[in-house]
Amino acid sequence: MANMLHWDDPVTYIHSLSSYDRKMLKSLDAAGIGELLSLLPRRYDDYSNLTKISDLVLNEPVTIKVTIDEIKQAPTFRRRFTLIRAKVSDDSGSIGVTWFNQPWLLKQLKAGDEIFISGAVTMRPRFGKGFTSPLWEPIDAETVAAGNIAPVYPLSGGVKQKNLRRIIKQALSELEPPEDWLDEDLRKETALPGLGQAYRFVHAPESLEQAEQGRRRLAFDELLSYQLALRTARREADVAGAPLVAFDENFAKKFVSSLPFELTPDQKKAVWAAVQDMSAERPMRRLLQGDVGSGKTVVAAMLAALVHRSGHSAAIMAPTDILAKQHAQTLRRLLAPHHIPLVLLTASARFAYQDGDERKLTASEAREVLAQGRTVAVGTHALLVRGSAPPDLALAVIDEQHRFGVAQRETLVVDAREDGKVPHLLSMTATPIPRSLTLTMLGDLDVSIIRTKPVGRAKIMTKVCVGDTGRQYAYDLIQKQVAASRQAFIICPLIDQSDKLGVKSVEEEVLRLRKGPLQDLKIGMVHGRLSSAEKDEAMAAFARGESDVLVATTVVEVGVDVPNATVMLIEGAERFGLAQLHQLRGRVGRSTHESFCLLAASEDAGMADRLFVLERTDDGFKVAEEDLKIRGAGNILGLQQSGAPIFKAARPDDLELMATAREISQRIVQTDPDLAGYPKIKQRIHALRETSHRE
Repeated sequence: MANMLHWDDPVTYIHSLSSYDRKMLKSLDAAGIGELLSLLPRRYDDYSNLTKISDLVLNEPVTIKVTIDEIKQAPTFRRRFTLIRAKVSDDSGSIGVTWFNQPWLLKQLKAGDEIFISGAVTMRPRFGKGFTSPLWEPIDAETVAAGNIAPVYPLSGGVKQKNLRRIIKQALSELEPPEDWLDEDLRKETALPGLGQAYRFVHAPESLEQAEQGRRRLAFDELLSYQLALRTARREADVAGAPLVAFDENFAKKFVSSLPFELTPDQKKAVWAAVQDMSAERPMRRLLQGDVGSGKTVVAAMLAALVHRSGHSAAIMAPTDILAKQHAQTLRRLLAPHHIPLVLLTASARFAYQDGDERKLTASEAREVLAQGRTVAVGTHALLVRGSAPPDLALAVIDEQHRFGVAQRETLVVDAREDGKVPHLLSMTATPIPRSLTLTMLGDLDVSIIRTKPVGRAKIMTKVCVGDTGRQYAYDLIQKQVAASRQAFIICPLIDQSDKLGVKSVEEEVLRLRKGPLQDLKIGMVHGRLSSAEKDEAMAAFARGESDVLVATTVVEVGVDVPNATVMLIEGAERFGLAQLHQLRGRVGRSTHESFCLLAASEDAGMADRLFVLERTDDGFKVAEEDLKIRGAGNILGLQQSGAPIFKAARPDDLELMATAREISQRIVQTDPDLAGYPKIKQRIHALRETSHRE
């Protein structure tokens, strides 16, 4: 046993790792054995049944056992590009195989060799019917994928499936089973495999059913941990109690009358529900769901004003600097008539606003202003680090709460005040949560929904633009809108995982547009590698009308408000989920001007058909329901923290597992609120909540 691997050992302890293997694992951010085995497959290819060449069907994953008849390098006209072509056969016929940029194959394979080939047969105009860059393994070697259920992992950079499968298989063979944090009674109750067995099922399944059993066990672990973290934090908050926020009806009427627009009935209901919550000593935990452009920020502003009126402070947090600064400008306009001080505090900006005056603050001055209390603070969630929040914080508003991760919302506020009281919490999201998930995942929250949009908002015409013809339509429309003194967003997707900040796609697109289809227009850009000051200036210039078009990554997905922008062109729309596309669509249509959302997709996008859902409806709830049906494992609910994802195995359609996890977590916390009888569970929940704090 001394040579066995343990869960917390570094990956370098795996036997027979080459220098290439070590480099590959480093690129995957897999430093420990546990991190390596937590890289879960995104799907499986079933190669368990050998197929004869004569029985091959297009586009279906298969494994064939063949002899190489010939293999050679074919000539190409591209520099640094190699093409290896082979002809293989069995007793039923022969077929061609093509490999791109793998010149070493000529040293590894020769005519007469018997090999397994695993992949899907395709029909390509140049090469005809055959395999393109399939997996292969010699018949006399122990196979890793060929002839089995092969896991397909999400990869980045130059990592190859075959190599990662081999390393994970080696790690599993040397691994001492990890300690199971679920006791035997819970395992029996759920009829799920043990933890060590689950990892073997996931990474080396003998059948697709076995792989699903393993995934379900890991998904249940995530869901139960999530529910217990929420419930224990909520219990701590309830025990500590919250500051009472007295309701001043006359001030509320005065605030409403000062608004430059009339509140919708849904906005009024949301404010009143929160007012009633905050008049009790039990901390409010309310989720405000409102479609893009529905007016959630006004609800938050009014509640912040009421909290200030009652003698307390409020904090409004956003996931990004850009959105925090946007909120500050909106709140400034709404709070100034009532002489309510406002403080903006982000990594790049510190300002105090009062009665129309603006004062830049040093870090120490910002702390002093917050320490005085009875203010409204706007910033990122760093505001709630102990010692940074106002000492009399009575209300915390978290905007785009799915960006923080639902489990984080409790841990952000539980320790915000020195006196132990817990602020009331309003979470806001423009990502509507399907009804089928609300009770199972958010049963601990009270929910308010804003369905109606403010009067005067123009309908957004959405059109799927396929191929070069569709893209030319989009450019013509942008030209017409700019000629009418309007503006446009163009969103670029990330090209690959190595381009995490979206720099390559944005900068290349700006150069292309300036030289080509939009050469007469003024084009700005925003991407992840710009400094906060550079992003702010690009956004401010666009808002001032100094640029006609803003090319950006999804950094503009939330909160950016430029009423004069009437066109949203999303490149590579097939790469996005419907819910995210709906979010991006909400950046236009924020005035009385007719607005357009154009979804540019390639002709061979395959899944582009689902984009037509957005042509048919602008109801965010319907879009979310469709996204759930189509993508299943999509991130509709925000099943992800702002750092590493907390949900790797669980899917939004795991409703039965969610219900079971919710039921068991309720029972555990009711019968043993301190988890004294569940030391392993307590340790896991503590680690989860600490992670939430750090992120």
